[in-house]
Amino acid sequence: MIFKSAIRQLKRNKFMNTLIVIQLAAVMTILCVLVSMVESRIVYYKPFAEEFNSQGYLCNFDDSDIVSEKKLLKKLKGTKCEFTYGEDCPVNINSDDINIENENTYVPKTDIISDKWINAYTPRMQSGSWLNKLPDDGYIHVVVTQDNKLGLKTGDIITLHRYDYDSEKDIEEKAEVIGVMENKQYFVGFSSFSQTDIDNRENFFDMYYTYNSEVEDQWGLCVPKSEYEQSRLYYGDFAVEGMGFVLCNGMNEKEMKEVYNFLAGNDSSYVFSLEEIRENSYAYIYEQLYILLPIALCIFLLTLITTVSVISISINKELKTYAIFYICGAKWRDCAFISFLYSLIVCVISGVLSLAAIFIIMQNSLTVIKLGVFEIMVTLVAVIIYLILSAVMPLIIIGKTQPKEILNKEE
Repeated sequence: MIFKSAIRQLKRNKFMNTLIVIQLAAVMTILCVLVSMVESRIVYYKPFAEEFNSQGYLCNFDDSDIVSEKKLLKKLKGTKCEFTYGEDCPVNINSDDINIENENTYVPKTDIISDKWINAYTPRMQSGSWLNKLPDDGYIHVVVTQDNKLGLKTGDIITLHRYDYDSEKDIEEKAEVIGVMENKQYFVGFSSFSQTDIDNRENFFDMYYTYNSEVEDQWGLCVPKSEYEQSRLYYGDFAVEGMGFVLCNGMNEKEMKEVYNFLAGNDSSYVFSLEEIRENSYAYIYEQLYILLPIALCIFLLTLITTVSVISISINKELKTYAIFYICGAKWRDCAFISFLYSLIVCVISGVLSLAAIFIIMQNSLTVIKLGVFEIMVTLVAVIIYLILSAVMPLIIIGKTQPKEILNKEE
């Protein structure tokens, strides 16, 4: 009976109920958007928080000259280095068959990525999975960009090549495409691709760039470093390219200065201290939070005020019905429970509409909006507050009112 009464209450005053549903759905959607925007300000900092909170430097190694990792580490003794690596691995064609006309088709820019950096950030995939989920099937596993000229897709088996100058032979290794990266996604490391380099921001965003096939001159292929160095393609060294950390924990000021002079005077075109990067990152995050949090607070307060008003109007319109229920044997708390069920149904309908709106927004590959744990938690808090008010307000409004007074007033 109580549930049917809540349904009848929903069917009456359809226009007002529709407005309530739309309003609540809008609030849920806006809250999700705001939480996603706030979270996006820190989500790109967190993967490298340990490095940013260390002593040392963030630097970019220019890909115009090959920088040997082994030679670089000899010059940087006493430091801990985390690099990105680049390579040219022809796909499905012998190395000595490459020419100017077919180079962009068969030779992708190959990023060789350490496990640390693979796990740091996962780009959105058009299909398949990222390199943090490697099957055990004996192949090297790669992820390709969606604009690859060979039309590669998830599940394809390809042949990677490297020309060995010592033996003057073409070295081959089979690889499996486990994923295709969606276009216009953030990518860690800034390594092989250069067409979409953003201006230096001198904060944590310098660890990322957006791969955009519309402006890149070569398609991309990503390989786990752990698998590459176990394959026949590995020649005993790596070419360092792109962004990297040189950590100097425990070094004195003089030693750090020597490291800086070496980096700035040699192959690195970008050198900033991690202390400076950290301070700039905090400044950026706080600036964004100062902008977004007042908006979120205003929406929350407006929601509370509007909720109280809407529930009050709804209850006042149902006073006669509640009075009849009371005369028939129901208690005021039963009437409050009817109002609670009515609000719960409204929340469910609004939630479905909000989810639909969020999923539509998420279809844009450049959006930071997502539906994660924090977004769901904040939305649930708003729903719980709404439901508590819907249960308490009837008791406040009609708890001290006699049914006879209500019926006489309605008449």
